[in-house]
Amino acid sequence: MKKFMEKCYKCGTNVKVDKSIKEGVALDCLKCPKCGEEYFTSSELVKFDIMTGKRKLVRKFGVLGDSTVMRFPSKVLKNYDIKPGDYGVFENRPEGILIKPIHAKDIS
Repeated sequence: MKKFMEKCYKCGTNVKVDKSIKEGVALDCLKCPKCGEEYFTSSELVKFDIMTGKRKLVRKFGVLGDSTVMRFPSKVLKNYDIKPGDYGVFENRPEGILIKPIHAKDIS
């Protein structure tokens, strides 16, 4: 883990790289040896949310041949009536990528 801070914001003591167990999930953190305050990166907090089920619509990218793929939750596919053969139009947005489903029957 890369140190993103040097001193504890609470007491000013130098922090150390450590591990923490929260609700059964092991997380990397910076910990103050004096007061015990723990500091986590945003990626560790996202990992915690995923592992504890607090972010249910998160999916991991994978590889299939030479392509990068992502599986979609069946609930999302059902809500938007997405079927095999339909299309996804990608739009760049300041906050990330928006994928708009286009049904194959609407293109014909």
